[in-house]
Parts: sequence; C-alpha cells; structure tokens
Amino acid sequence: MGVKGFAWVLLALGLIMAAYGWQEWNPVAFVGVALAAVGIVVLATSGRRPGG
Repeated sequence: MGVKGFAWVLLALGLIMAAYGWQEWNPVAFVGVALAAVGIVVLATSGRRPGG
C-alpha cells in the first residue's frame, strides 16, 4: 500500500468513526475528524516533492 492508499484508508476510517461518534454522542467523533483531516492533508501533499 502506497502513501495515497494509506491516506484513503485514514480518510475512510476517520469518516466512519466521526459518523459513529456523533450518532452515539461519543468522544470518538473527534478522533475520527482528526484522522479524516490527516488523510486529507496527506492526499493533498502526496504528489509534491521539495525542490522540484
């Protein structure tokens, strides 16, 4: 699994955790939002190389 695959898994897991957390009024929703945000950042920066 490459970086983009890992980022998609993080994004999907984050969205699932966020949806479950908000439905159950559980603090896991905040962890899900954080994972989704990290996944988005990794996807947005995965194709960029410094100095190139």
